[in-house]
Amino acid sequence: MRVPKTLLLCSAAARVARSAAFLPPTRPCRARQNQRPLVVVHAGARQRQGDGIYNGAFDDAAYVALLMDLAQSLHDSGTKLKRSLLFCVVTGEEKGLLGSRYFAAHPTVPKQHLVADLNLDQLRPIFPLKTLTVLALHESSLGLAVQSVGSRFGIRVQEDPEPERNLLRRSDHFSFMQIGVPAVNFVFGYQKGSPEEKIYRTWYAERYHGPTDELQQLWNPQGAAKFNRFHAALVSAVADQPNRPRWSPGSQFAESNTGQ
Repeated sequence: MRVPKTLLLCSAAARVARSAAFLPPTRPCRARQNQRPLVVVHAGARQRQGDGIYNGAFDDAAYVALLMDLAQSLHDSGTKLKRSLLFCVVTGEEKGLLGSRYFAAHPTVPKQHLVADLNLDQLRPIFPLKTLTVLALHESSLGLAVQSVGSRFGIRVQEDPEPERNLLRRSDHFSFMQIGVPAVNFVFGYQKGSPEEKIYRTWYAERYHGPTDELQQLWNPQGAAKFNRFHAALVSAVADQPNRPRWSPGSQFAESNTGQ
């Protein structure tokens, strides 16, 4: 994909590579000119002995593509936003959030300028999008934005119904929450006992972190497209809202959030 010239690209390499792109605001607001929402996604395919290539189509190549398409679309359309956006692709997520931890410790802008992370991971568009499970839904005011935008698309928003799986701490948004940046992450949700739950659990049993997570698998294009539209609308809403996202009263992460 062609990278817009107005995106300032940077890369760094230790053992973990990452890249970031900056999209400046086209409708700048002085009070918000240094506030940057993040869109974060992780890249990673693994290989074992023989021909068992772990392609990672839904975990997480599809959403690397979504991030790139969103950046390109915003640039080409001239969408007028009040805040700039920072797009970040990290690696090493499965090894302990290595890429996002490195970026959070060495951000390309001052830490206090990072106001939100709208993370793309764990989605799995394998059935129609009726319900969206949102990790950290009630930790910050981002949850209200998610619910507002979700209602426009007829999406029921719910908190994690299985917190014992510890998904909150298993994806890159957690690295940013630890340094005080409000964040949310999304999973195609389901109701307990529904056909969607069966599809979800079968996918995890047969494809999660395995060679069969590849392009030649059943998925729901309409659900994927609906999420893409929802996410784009959410990014624009967060970029334009009057106040920066804030932690909810009593959030365990509030004390880390300096510079609000």
